[in-house]
Amino acid sequence: MRNKSFKIAGFIVLAALLLVAYKAITANVEPFREIPSRIANFSAIEIDGGRTTFDEHKGKATLVVLSASWCPACIAELNTLKNLHKEFSAKGLSILMVSEDDNVKIASRFKKKYAMPWTMVHWNYDLMNALGNPRVIPVSYLVDSDGKFDYIEAGIIDENRMRRAIKALVD
Repeated sequence: MRNKSFKIAGFIVLAALLLVAYKAITANVEPFREIPSRIANFSAIEIDGGRTTFDEHKGKATLVVLSASWCPACIAELNTLKNLHKEFSAKGLSILMVSEDDNVKIASRFKKKYAMPWTMVHWNYDLMNALGNPRVIPVSYLVDSDGKFDYIEAGIIDENRMRRAIKALVD
């Protein structure tokens, strides 16, 4: 009888823990504090050396992607990013990946391991402010040639939706 009571109590505790975990996962958390209407200029360290500013990307559509080597969802969307890069780079799309890794060395290994052909920079506070201080990764911002946010997607990129949004800017 005693073992049966322990099993029932254990089941109740487990069910309660699962319910709490489910509520935490499905809580409606806003992924952004605020999103400005256009991207502010920022300066950042390029993973391959040197510095870049966002102003260097003005005049063309730019897909800014926040990513990190420790993020499984970020790694999962790399093939989609490569497909979009292959399809649209000749039409003027620039991809700028922002690494949220702890340091440039880790980000550099991440870029090399997955053979990313686009520019990657290391995050900083000015850059994060320019993007509305997102609370999630991955997050992708499609910025038009005038620096206005055209399309923003939190989470893994939906390749078809992003493709349509890019086509509207570069075709």
